[in-house]
Amino acid sequence: MYSYEPFESLGAFTLFRPTFWAILIVTLLLFLGILIPRFRNKMINGFAVLSVSAILVFVSGQLLFYSGIIVDELGLGGDAVSFILFLAIAGLSFVNILVYFLFKVKKGIVVNK
Repeated sequence: MYSYEPFESLGAFTLFRPTFWAILIVTLLLFLGILIPRFRNKMINGFAVLSVSAILVFVSGQLLFYSGIIVDELGLGGDAVSFILFLAIAGLSFVNILVYFLFKVKKGIVVNK
């Protein structure tokens, strides 16, 4: 019925699933960069953590939204795995921000005014 069959499996739209996995891997790499002191001190700052995390959550949210529109138009079912991946991306992005700033407060770099 479709020109490319693998984007639908068992009635669920799964075409965007690899993109969610790629975004999750980038989020995990950012988390590892925050945990490794050499990278955290030289390559990562607060603006980078905030902006990358916000962009990744925004892009994955838009991807989830548009997959819902496509699912509705094609009459397919939604993909629960993609939704869980979105929740993992959002949760890990929040943890990235939290861990980065907790490390900075622990080292005494953040000064209260």
